[in-house]
Amino acid sequence: MIMRYIDINSKRGLTNLFADYILKHFDSDTIIEVVDCGAFYIVMGETPKVDIVDLVKVKETFILENKKFQLENINIIDLIKYNVEVKHDPKWFEYYPTERPIYSEVQLEYFKEEFPQPQYEYKRLSSFSEFPHGYGLNRGRFNYYFFEYVTRHLFNITNADSIEIYYNDKEFIDDLKLRVVLNNSHLSSKLIWNMILDVFFDESNLQTLEKLISDYDVTKDLTEPLSEKPWHIKNKIEDIFII
Repeated sequence: MIMRYIDINSKRGLTNLFADYILKHFDSDTIIEVVDCGAFYIVMGETPKVDIVDLVKVKETFILENKKFQLENINIIDLIKYNVEVKHDPKWFEYYPTERPIYSEVQLEYFKEEFPQPQYEYKRLSSFSEFPHGYGLNRGRFNYYFFEYVTRHLFNITNADSIEIYYNDKEFIDDLKLRVVLNNSHLSSKLIWNMILDVFFDESNLQTLEKLISDYDVTKDLTEPLSEKPWHIKNKIEDIFII
């Protein structure tokens, strides 16, 4: 899965921001999907949460905190399913040796050239939220952040053009739960696969990353996409080496 840089000042950006804002009122096992249809938002989702969240109040606080978007006339259609087991949907993630590995250099350069100033024109009739926005940490978002942390270490030694990672905590792959593909690297994917398991998956390190990621405000993925993230630490540099 390749992440596309989202302009926060676009219709698409606003739709994804609203999905993440709603998610903050739910738990880590929730998935929220938002469709912007112009005069109203359709809010779909699944959550194990039992107590119903008042989306009208959520919308009102969202409008107050984002006045520049002029959303006073927006209405909500709430289609969220409560007290259900949310389906697991594992994904491939692709990372790049850039300032924010979820984006390729081409994507970053395109954004900087195409949108030098805020753009408030909403050109599309409708817009849909998309992963990772609206997805709780236990629905793939933690893995998305965690492997960004991992690959920030690995690009230093692999010189790969990109690294693809598949992790599914419900499926064992070769007795483990991880697939790694290095693109255009002189090192083997199997070697790096073993290194990831040996270096990054110890209990203490996982607890450290879980703490850093769980305290993160997910709306900053859109409002501050290129800012330093809590998991942008390189605490394992001394432990990664090729024999």
